[in-house]
Amino acid sequence: MENRLRERINELLEELTQLAGPSGGEEAVREFIAEALKDHCTGLWEDPLGNLVAKVGPGEACKVGVLAHMDEVGFIVSAITDAGLIKFELVGSIDPRCLPGCEVDIVCDDHSLRRGVIGQESRHLQGLTSQGAVSTHKSMLIDVGVSSYQEVRELKIDIGSRIVFATKFHAYPNGTLKAKALDDRIGCAVLIEALTSLAHKLKNTTFYGYFTIQEEIGAKGARVVAFDTRPDLTITVDTVPTKNPDQICPRDVEIKRGPVIRLFDWVPGYKYGMFTHRLIRNRLREVAAEDQIPYQTDVLTSTFLDSSQVHLTAQGIPSGSICIPRRYAHAPVELCHLDDVVNGQRLLSDFILSLDKQPLRFGKKYI
Repeated sequence: MENRLRERINELLEELTQLAGPSGGEEAVREFIAEALKDHCTGLWEDPLGNLVAKVGPGEACKVGVLAHMDEVGFIVSAITDAGLIKFELVGSIDPRCLPGCEVDIVCDDHSLRRGVIGQESRHLQGLTSQGAVSTHKSMLIDVGVSSYQEVRELKIDIGSRIVFATKFHAYPNGTLKAKALDDRIGCAVLIEALTSLAHKLKNTTFYGYFTIQEEIGAKGARVVAFDTRPDLTITVDTVPTKNPDQICPRDVEIKRGPVIRLFDWVPGYKYGMFTHRLIRNRLREVAAEDQIPYQTDVLTSTFLDSSQVHLTAQGIPSGSICIPRRYAHAPVELCHLDDVVNGQRLLSDFILSLDKQPLRFGKKYI
């Protein structure tokens, strides 16, 4: 059974990571997920902002929501030159040093993709000054193989067109996976599999899957997605950056050491972040120990997740998160291990099944 689970998740990740779904342009990802879930849910709808909500289970004793964001880091066309070159702005946090020479896909007005390259000065023509210079994205241009503004417009590319990295998915024989947008198509794949596998197993729980928009620019979709359904608690399934392999110490978060139960995160500049509720944290650990699922824990003060916004919804929603380790975050190529994704799915599904048997209760009255 585990081999089949591995195959399904691997297949889902290959399909999901090949889709273009930058922040504000998640349509292709949303349509793929809706098609994958439509035969398994008792409810499936898109909210006014573009979040996708899936519902399974009868829901008498407990309502649980799980979040995974559909969007990926990318770019947006900001100008087109007379020579047919494209200027762009970053959408999400991207290190510009990794951009020169990258292949990208531009999402045209008719939803087709046009391959381009972020041009780099030919090595033979570089002088001593340019060889050591660090460029920002403001000085870079995308070349789509044409030579005029009009030709770019004929391709249905305009100011505002979204752009993503064009990295091809690859699965290594040892279970290592390479792709763009592992953040957070991993979470989407885990959530799809959890919804489909638990659809007919839950007896006392309603399970909402929230596939959210625009997480990379401030968790915009997550701010509103749980308001109507008001779950009793939420879990965010996302990814966590690791150090490069040559920098890893024995107790650092690393790939192939299991999913991460996040304890606290915060980005001081944004004031976004959250403590995982202690009852959720403790139950996740209990489930992992009982079911012999390897896991890690972390505290990270350089990131936030969808849960940082959802836990402030309505009267307050206790929240936690399960994060899958991946290397080279927000770069043209990200890397993870299938074992961690599978164990993350097991931890999520077993956690929800534990709520079905014994719901968590939050808050109390003193008088």
